[in-house]
Amino acid sequence: MTGSWAAGGTLEPATRLAVNDINADDGILPGFQIEMLNRDTACDGGKATDVMYEELYNRSTHKIMIIGGGCSVCSEATAQASHHWNLIQVSYSSSSPTLSNRKLFPRFFRLLSPESVYNIVKLAMCREFKWMKVATLHESVTLFSQAMTDFHTEARKLGIEILGAESFVGDPKSQVDNIKKLGARIIIGGFYTDKARKVFCEAYHQQMFGAKYVWIVPGWYESNWWKVADDSIDCTEKEMEGATNGLFGYIFESSPSEANRRPSVSGLTSSELIERYQDLTGHEDIASLIGYNRITSSYDIMWMAALALHATHEILQELDPPKSIADFAYDRETVEILFDVISNMTFEGVSGPVKFTSTGDRLGFLQLRQIQDGIDVPVGVVDTISGTGDRLIWEGYQPIVWQGGAPPIDFMIEKEDRQTIQLPVFITGTIFSVIGMSLAVCFLVFNVKFRKIRVIKMSSPNINNVMLVGGILAYISIIFLGIDTNITSKEIFVWMCKAKTWFLAIGFSMAFGSMFSKTWRVHKIFTHSTKMKMRVRDQWLLISVAVLITLDAAILILWEIIDPITVTEQHGTKVIDEDNDDIVYTPIRTTCESIHQIYWIGAFYIIDGLLLVFGAFLAWETRKVSIPALNDSKYIGICVYNVLILSFICAPVSFVLEERNVNYVLVATTIWLATTLTLCVVFIPKIKMRNEVQPARNQLVTTTQPSTILTGEHSKMDSQTEVQHLRKELLRYRSNCRCSTPLGGNEPSFVQSTSAWGNTEHSDVGVAPAGVKK
Repeated sequence: MTGSWAAGGTLEPATRLAVNDINADDGILPGFQIEMLNRDTACDGGKATDVMYEELYNRSTHKIMIIGGGCSVCSEATAQASHHWNLIQVSYSSSSPTLSNRKLFPRFFRLLSPESVYNIVKLAMCREFKWMKVATLHESVTLFSQAMTDFHTEARKLGIEILGAESFVGDPKSQVDNIKKLGARIIIGGFYTDKARKVFCEAYHQQMFGAKYVWIVPGWYESNWWKVADDSIDCTEKEMEGATNGLFGYIFESSPSEANRRPSVSGLTSSELIERYQDLTGHEDIASLIGYNRITSSYDIMWMAALALHATHEILQELDPPKSIADFAYDRETVEILFDVISNMTFEGVSGPVKFTSTGDRLGFLQLRQIQDGIDVPVGVVDTISGTGDRLIWEGYQPIVWQGGAPPIDFMIEKEDRQTIQLPVFITGTIFSVIGMSLAVCFLVFNVKFRKIRVIKMSSPNINNVMLVGGILAYISIIFLGIDTNITSKEIFVWMCKAKTWFLAIGFSMAFGSMFSKTWRVHKIFTHSTKMKMRVRDQWLLISVAVLITLDAAILILWEIIDPITVTEQHGTKVIDEDNDDIVYTPIRTTCESIHQIYWIGAFYIIDGLLLVFGAFLAWETRKVSIPALNDSKYIGICVYNVLILSFICAPVSFVLEERNVNYVLVATTIWLATTLTLCVVFIPKIKMRNEVQPARNQLVTTTQPSTILTGEHSKMDSQTEVQHLRKELLRYRSNCRCSTPLGGNEPSFVQSTSAWGNTEHSDVGVAPAGVKK
């Protein structure tokens, strides 16, 4: 009568009509009168149990049967106890799947199918419209939770994928949002009316309605339930109409249509019953009443009880000695006869044929309904009586109205978006790589061609050649970095990844190892604490560079043996197409990785970082050595600064940047800039010095006689200009050279000390300017 589903007030007049009709029929229970005692359970299990005990302990009369409750929570509470009094309990509307458990409820029947039976309708729709991906959303109560669990099991047997299974207690906002993120278009719901309004209000806010969405929910809600004023939602009536338009619902229907029904045992049709009901209650619009769709069942349940008692009484009369239904005093013999009668009975009710399963559930028709422009109309039915319950019957019903003109697809079309390096980006990177290699080759040709020129010879051309080769390897790594699965197979791609790592690691060691080794030689000579002559040959420097390369190679070989690189695919967050929201793209990045890759990369970071720190230290220590052709300290500092700045920016970003093309552009640009700036900073000054010195030397050669230069007789010198030039140069070198007795006055003579840099053919310095005798 009261509570969350207060349908008792609606259904009590129908049962009263049935009682009156039964008592007026002399053929049913002659000599007896049916009396009905109404008690309010308030849709509460505890209250229902309390009122049942009050009646059972009232010894003034024996109770014959329990009708109800209407709410499943009441029936579950009372049916677990009523059988201990040997009482049959029958409900007109409790639909919890739990009530089908004969171990817990051994003497319970209902004139309604359990909620799990409606899964037949849901699965029939999925088969009919080829929906193979669905999501479920239900209120967290036993009635819907168990039904959804059964649906998941049956759906998976049919190959239907459950994209998401969401449940809620109060506010369904986050659960609706989750379903939208999953991309589900077919949504199976299970909730009471008050929660249904919250669900569809949120569906309106999330735009989860219309041509692209299908909702299937219970259809036994009261008429126009979406129009009921509800302070718990923030949607207008018009918004709720839009969200629920096209909504599908399912209800239990004992017979597909009134026209096909046989005359009921009472002689009434459903329309005649409704007319009598309206006359009795004065309600014209019964569709607005809570539980109105159970009026016919509540009428038939009294006829079922009367027919069962009548048949039981006849059986008792045939016993020896004969017994009467009036003798019932909660005895087992009578109740077992009554139980067998109900289990096997079949009769035509106002609501349709009444027949029970072995679990006490009623067989019947499951009707599918749709809200079309605010009107709830039947569109199909599933027949569970004739054994054809695996398909929907559309004949004789209103056609389904699809807002998009056709059934929507069950899921957004998934497409793979391979995040490969686009061909124009790769070609651009290759072009710049070739330009860089061409520049390095030009520097290499210059270095070889002019290796005997003083300013070039003093800069260790052999070591410079190694540096240039290292730069070329770095440029080549850019090409390998851009080779992706869009232009090659995965097998070749993994080898390109390995080649990229080898070329870049060894190229870095060759380039910067060579540069720093030269600076180390200058440091050893000009900052040595003794005045002893130092000999640091090119071979020693080349050996130091070879050690660095060997260390890199050892790490790379161990990496390949212990933790080999393999091709992996990383799936990113799905993205909905802006032009067609039926299409969703899944970004897929194909990368080369190993399990412990971070440790191997960290090893190179440590080694190369220490190398850069060591180079910066040498550059600082030799910053005061003022021999431009010999000392690259200033340039090394610039190179180290450039590499560190670029690395600090690139390395962290490249680890988190998922877009393949941007990642490639960033890494390739960093390698190209670091390599190009390093080579230009080191070699462009040498080209400039060579261009400045060579014209002056050519002029000196044409005006000077080599046989008379600096022999001790200054009067024989034809050109005083070169003498003044040499004096200035010797004074500049004075602090860094060993001096002998004065030569011709107070000027120091330049003693040969080329052994400090090696032989005169491959030394940084060791020969005097052209035309000067040592």
